[in-house]
Amino acid sequence: MTSLSQRLPLLYKFLILGLAGILMSAVPTWLFVSGALDDLARARHEARGAPPLLALHKVVQGLQVHRGLSNGMLGGDETLAARRPAARDAVNKAFAEATARLDAAQVPAAQRDAWQRAQQAWQQLEPAVAARSLPAAQSTAQHTALITSLLQTGEQLLHSYELQLDPDFATNALIQASLVHAPQLGEKLGVMRAQGAGFLGRGGELPLEAKGLLQSLRQRVVELQGDTLRNLARATEASPAFAATLGAPARTLDAQITATLALADKALLQADTLTLPAQEYFDTYTRTIDALYALNAQAMQGVDEALQARIDRLRATLAWQALALLGTLAGATVLMLVFVRSITQPVAQAVELARAVARGDLSGSDIAHGSNEMGRLIAALLQMRRQLTEVVGRVRQGAEGVAT
Repeated sequence: MTSLSQRLPLLYKFLILGLAGILMSAVPTWLFVSGALDDLARARHEARGAPPLLALHKVVQGLQVHRGLSNGMLGGDETLAARRPAARDAVNKAFAEATARLDAAQVPAAQRDAWQRAQQAWQQLEPAVAARSLPAAQSTAQHTALITSLLQTGEQLLHSYELQLDPDFATNALIQASLVHAPQLGEKLGVMRAQGAGFLGRGGELPLEAKGLLQSLRQRVVELQGDTLRNLARATEASPAFAATLGAPARTLDAQITATLALADKALLQADTLTLPAQEYFDTYTRTIDALYALNAQAMQGVDEALQARIDRLRATLAWQALALLGTLAGATVLMLVFVRSITQPVAQAVELARAVARGDLSGSDIAHGSNEMGRLIAALLQMRRQLTEVVGRVRQGAEGVAT
């Protein structure tokens, strides 16, 4: 090894040292770049899941409206019955839009199959409701089962796209509010809307079992209201951007849900006789549910914007890191070449000077040199040549004197 190092030119030695330095820096650089690429891939994966989930919740919202109108219609309220065809068309449109979103997102096969089963269930349910061949309770049960299956599909998509594992605190809290708790809150409000509208349509007294059902639904709504609003509060406290767009609407929604529950207390749970028009009750709950879904859509837009901003930020970070790495490599290469030249050129001059002296050639002009080690070596060789020139001159003079 020592013999090899002694035979290697200085240029090769510097090149080997430079290669060793590059290899040493390659490992941490690769780890950083790999981590950044993983973060970028995760953010892109999450961003692909947001549009199909939003479209799926739009279908759920339409089905909830159709369930309430169908329950009112089957309970004998013709005013609500007249509004059902428009709700049916809205559900069909939402199904078509969601299918396109699911296709574009290339959802997993299991969720795709569940979605197709939900479409088939809707195609069987709607004609039966239109023909009024179902009792109100059965219509509500089938609508609820269909909505539950869609919410389960949404939960599976939530996990498939790893949205619930988002590393950012504010975005994660907003995802929990908009994709976990808000859909459940909207569903319970929708069941209260359908059940209440059906009971009000029939009039008379509220049966005890129905009162127990509505009270349990009301309690669950209060729990989900708290879960949703708490996560929204966490998101708005952690993110000024979320606070600016969601803070005021969240407070308004909170008050609106409380007022809507108060209507159910007054018109159903505390009333001796059901006198409130079913349409008024239905419309009040519909406005509240619509406000919930509007806020939810705004929250999902905030999630999507946060994910896109993270993707852009990671892309920019990778680009700057690549530029910095290339600049560092270029600068290191230039410095290495300058340093190698500053050493190899004086060494070559010193070797040539020593060889000339060895040949007996003491002529030549001075060589420019620096003050470092190689410069002092050349200066010493030049001094040796001058002294040899003086010695040779004295010897020559002595020889000429002897000859004379």
